[in-house]
Amino acid sequence: MHANSTLRMWRRRGAASWVTVLLLLGSVQLIQAQTTDDQARQLSDEQIAKAIAAADSYTVDAVNRHDAYAVAAVYWDDAIDISPLGVASGRPAIEQRFAEQFKSADVRDFSETMDEIHISGDHGWFVAHWSDTYVAQPGGERRSRKGYITCVLERRNGEWKARMHATFLSAR
Repeated sequence: MHANSTLRMWRRRGAASWVTVLLLLGSVQLIQAQTTDDQARQLSDEQIAKAIAAADSYTVDAVNRHDAYAVAAVYWDDAIDISPLGVASGRPAIEQRFAEQFKSADVRDFSETMDEIHISGDHGWFVAHWSDTYVAQPGGERRSRKGYITCVLERRNGEWKARMHATFLSAR
């Protein structure tokens, strides 16, 4: 499947997947895949899932650039993000939390791998694992961490975004 001919891949501003920040802030993800009505009818749920997984790299890039706006753009306006820091409701609150997190910790080397993604009609979900490094306070030493993400996706007017995103730190 050639992405440009079948699916208008995520717009860069909206393709921020939050794994790194989710850890800190607790958000993912996630994702925007835009299709026309005719394209949406022609794509299988499996093809849509593959396009969403491929587009997730834009979100990972946004986290590594500390671009809170781009990360928040993958959420619907009425989305919620759950993390060890609490619950953020609505895209403006999600963006603010990421912006604050990017300022308070020097998050680097964020990576995310989708373990499973499922699409059925206009709804879907994925689970992923992530890792990054950050500067621990007050000592200032760089530490690594890992965790998991769950995300509920919803398609509205041909566009896929996160409806609910939850980030968890790994016990190890």
